[in-house]
Amino acid sequence: MKSDIAKKWLDYAKAELEAAEILVKNPKSKFSYQLAVLHCHQAIEKILKTTAVSKGLEPKRTHDLVKLFSDSKLRISPEFQEYIKKLNAHYQPARYPDIHYKNNVIKYDKATGLYHFKQTNKLFGWLEKELKSKK
Repeated sequence: MKSDIAKKWLDYAKAELEAAEILVKNPKSKFSYQLAVLHCHQAIEKILKTTAVSKGLEPKRTHDLVKLFSDSKLRISPEFQEYIKKLNAHYQPARYPDIHYKNNVIKYDKATGLYHFKQTNKLFGWLEKELKSKK
């Protein structure tokens, strides 16, 4: 990694992933899984921004994972591409309660939380390995 700033971005990304894990493994309220998915989104967002910072670029001020991924120019499996699209759809519903509860569109339960944590963990690991290989 090229800079202390990139390291900070990566540290924050890892902290988001840790927060998701804590919420999934030790839910304390009916909102734990919803918040875990939000932290999954934030972990991927921040590690994608780390890729930009590590190239000396300013991170985009967006929460759109599809855009951040596209800008990263990374070559990624179709499975991960699909997952990025799937996780991207959760940013607002997981963050804002009035969106989540309209018509019960998205259910944040244990299965949803675990699915997103496991997929995020796999994608995060791959992205981190890519970052380390670009040293």
